[in-house]
Amino acid sequence: MKTLEQMVQEHKVITRPTDMESINALQTALGFPLSAEYREFLSHFGIIVHGAYETYGLGVPNDYYLNVLNAYKELSQDSTYPPNATPLLEEGDGQYYLYDNKKNKVILWGTPHLGVVSVTNLDLNKFLIKKFFES
Repeated sequence: MKTLEQMVQEHKVITRPTDMESINALQTALGFPLSAEYREFLSHFGIIVHGAYETYGLGVPNDYYLNVLNAYKELSQDSTYPPNATPLLEEGDGQYYLYDNKKNKVILWGTPHLGVVSVTNLDLNKFLIKKFFES
């Protein structure tokens, strides 16, 4: 099975890798620790844009709609927003995939006030491969 990095290179996907200083600043702004897996995603890819899907992340301007902190500030206003979760990508119809940095799981969450809809059993990279390249 190919890695996410191989799939990104093969499909000439848009990414914006970022530095540790930006990742640490995000962690401070969020007020909770980012998992090693999520930190690696940000440092290697920052964001991923391919076809109809775009991940939230870093490596883009602070006021850009794909900036993960902007998305977090907006979405976390909902009382059902899970703690320790960062927005990953919008699914549509008010549903978002989030990455739970404490449990290292991708979850599907709905707003307004819908809460967690489902939890995937895939790690972050396998989830992104499935979503971006196998859909």
